[in-house]
Formats: sequence, structure tokens, C-alpha cells
Amino acid sequence: MERLTITEARNKFMKLPDESTGNQIIAVTRRNKEVMAVMSWALYEGLLETIEILADPELMGNLKRGLEDIRSGKTYTIDDTRKRLGL
Repeated sequence: MERLTITEARNKFMKLPDESTGNQIIAVTRRNKEVMAVMSWALYEGLLETIEILADPELMGNLKRGLEDIRSGKTYTIDDTRKRLGL
């Protein structure tokens, strides 16, 4: 993870969007303590969506049951799935 002081971040402010592409996070520090993070909007949205999913008990229950089904072999081939759906 790249680290910038708050002064460096301020001086590079207009270039930060180009530098924080993909999954890169830039830590901004003040007095050697991390005080904020700079990341792409896509990464930010992805993190928010992940938090929402993890906070949804019903969705997490469905996910856990699905994983249990996979571990116990309760799966369908793509051909079986197509037949079940009439495709």
C-alpha cells in the first residue's frame, strides 16, 4: 500500500484519481498515523456492497446453506440445470 503524507496528498490531489486505479488504496498520513484512504470509486462501491451483504442475515444464511450444499455434493450439472429450467 502506498503511503503519502497529508501534504504530499494535497500537492498531488489532481493526480490521485489516476494513481488509485484498480484495487490500489493509498494511505494518507498525518504525523505518521493513517488518517484517511484514497481509492477508486469502483473499489469504494464494491466495499460498500460487500459490507451490505455481510450485514444481511438472510442473504448470509442463504450463502452458508449454498456452501454447505456444495460441500455435501448437493449440486447440479449445467445440463441438469438446463433441463430443470426447460432450456
